[in-house]
Amino acid sequence: MEAEAPFEPLNDLEVRLVQAQDGTLQAPAFLDSLLGDQVFVLLDKPVGPDADWDESINPLVLTSEADEPMFAIFSAVERASAWSEQLPQFENALQVEVRWLLSAISDGVGIVLNPGFDLGMEMIPDAVVQLKQRADAFTRGEAR
Repeated sequence: MEAEAPFEPLNDLEVRLVQAQDGTLQAPAFLDSLLGDQVFVLLDKPVGPDADWDESINPLVLTSEADEPMFAIFSAVERASAWSEQLPQFENALQVEVRWLLSAISDGVGIVLNPGFDLGMEMIPDAVVQLKQRADAFTRGEAR
């Protein structure tokens, strides 16, 4: 399968994503490593100087083909900027830890990593619940 334009990984997360998609890294290993990563989210307002989350801030949430809400996350700020150019109301990129993000995502919401790019993935809401459970197990030291 050839991509239209070669995808050049910008960081370790993207290198592992390439490996997961070409089969040299198994999906469970990729997801376990993702739990230790940071990603970028797009917001419609900047987070305050004290990094206090304001409840009026809205993240970029897309809709899947199955009509489910999908929280958009990006592996690099460069991937997010393509979206903020198309949707200027979401011009504020914030880097967050994946584990923190999982704890903040409501049930019934999926995740889409690098929407619109050849190199990305979607996780339906049920898969996000499983990843949250995996993150909790890691936090408690029960994983592996």
